[in-house]
Amino acid sequence: MSTLPEVTRDFRRAVVVLAAFSAATNVLLLAQPFYSMQVYDRVLPSRSIDTLIYISAVMVITLLATAALDVVRSLIAARAAQRFEVSLSDIALRTAIAKGSQTGVGLQPLRDISTLRALIASRALIAVLDFPFALLFIGMMYLVHPDLFWITVMGAAVLTVVAAISQLVLAVSARRQGEISASASARAEHIARSAESVTAMGMTGNTVNMWGNVQAGSLLAADGAATVNAWFGGLSKFLRYTLQSAVMGYGAFLVLENQMSAGLMFAASLISGKALQPIDQMIGSWRQLAGAQQAWVRVKAFAGKAASRHHTSLPPPTGQVEVQDLYQPDPVSAARPPILSRLSFRLEPGEIVAVVGPSGSGKSTLARLLVGAIRPRGGHVRIDGHEIQNWNPDELGRAIGYVAQDVELLPGTVAQNIARFAPLARDEDIVAAAGAAHAEDLIQRLPMGFDTEIGPGGLHLSGGERQRIALARALFGNPRFLVLDEPNSNLDRLGEAALMRALTEAKAQGATVLVITQRESLLACADKIMRLQNGAIVEFDDKATLLARHREDATRAAPRPVKLPLQAAGM
Repeated sequence: MSTLPEVTRDFRRAVVVLAAFSAATNVLLLAQPFYSMQVYDRVLPSRSIDTLIYISAVMVITLLATAALDVVRSLIAARAAQRFEVSLSDIALRTAIAKGSQTGVGLQPLRDISTLRALIASRALIAVLDFPFALLFIGMMYLVHPDLFWITVMGAAVLTVVAAISQLVLAVSARRQGEISASASARAEHIARSAESVTAMGMTGNTVNMWGNVQAGSLLAADGAATVNAWFGGLSKFLRYTLQSAVMGYGAFLVLENQMSAGLMFAASLISGKALQPIDQMIGSWRQLAGAQQAWVRVKAFAGKAASRHHTSLPPPTGQVEVQDLYQPDPVSAARPPILSRLSFRLEPGEIVAVVGPSGSGKSTLARLLVGAIRPRGGHVRIDGHEIQNWNPDELGRAIGYVAQDVELLPGTVAQNIARFAPLARDEDIVAAAGAAHAEDLIQRLPMGFDTEIGPGGLHLSGGERQRIALARALFGNPRFLVLDEPNSNLDRLGEAALMRALTEAKAQGATVLVITQRESLLACADKIMRLQNGAIVEFDDKATLLARHREDATRAAPRPVKLPLQAAGM
């Protein structure tokens, strides 16, 4: 994976190449004023057809070369934009996956990268690269006549002031429009993800109005920026054409005063136009430039978090898990009680631990910490004695099976999802994982079996079907550590029986299993039970020991009925 500095260096090299082509193109553009000067000063006075044919042929060749260089320059810019987007999108998406579970990152970074790609591939970047040559053309005006030079300098100064003012005005508008647009997009994403609830409870009109109010603010800000940009663009064109006409008019006066030739007058007018054209183009593109600048600031701040680290390869884990003083504060406010408070325990290979407790006790957060989906703010999670952050994430991930509380399958086939989208996954391993999850009957009933497309444009699966396929995905590759967060919440009786068989078989193969459950049925296959409450471990012991303890407590508190550990946990 490329890093942000590497992508930046690669882009800078592309800009150097573009600048070289811009230099050649701008030098060849001088052929047009020289051609005009030769026609007026040599061809017309001498009435020489041969000279006209010769210089016209040279002019055509020069124009063809200029057009070819411009085409190549545009293609280089387009390819550089594509490489920039591909490399940076890779970094942004990896960072979004790494940070998204903690920060709720959306797709705004990818949209910002698309904005940058559009700028690089547009004429706006070429106008920026052409700007230094405007100084060359202005300097050439001094060789034509000092008075015309100073007229051009004053015109360029006025256009530069207009550009600076437009930048100051548009920067505020672009920043405001970008912030509101990002907020509107984020709200639209949340609404789309909650489409079923929104429709079922008659919230469509209210949510659309809520989004519309934010989007209206974005459109108003965009309209304001477009209006300012249009006024400044019109003003710059007026000043540019006025200055070009002034050069032509004053040049005519100099011709009448016999201080320059007519050909030189036309050449001066063309050169002054080419000197001011990049400035005019930059003013016209300033809104795009300002939006891209804001996008780059956001992308750099976001992608800069993806600092790569080399991980020494460790031996495949056996599944021994040790947690020491694990602490996780509330992400909303430090004043609120922590989600997890100084948890310490140990899991051994070949045992099943059931985690129970009331809602909000920190069970799902514990699961995410154990698989490395988020990093602990305090304490340690060690697998086979190594801190979890010291493992290579991809290597450790292949040894971990995880079923999240809210199961999401990725767009693709059932086989691809089970294989975790590994490009070289063997069919027999995919079928074996489905067999280990006892999900063959479910997959056989799908229209195309393992090759059934799911996700957008594919088959819509029920919650229970998603959980059973997610279990097969978790079991792919015979992982040594399984963490299942309420894997039976949507399962029927047959599905739950298949789950219990899968857990028992995983235990027999030496896997460490931690299963979070709200149902008592899964306790039958558990070796130990951990009860969480208010982010702390209230009980953690062998199932038989806990059952005996609760029977004794129930006996002492007779005639109260005996409670199972899960009931004692408040569930």
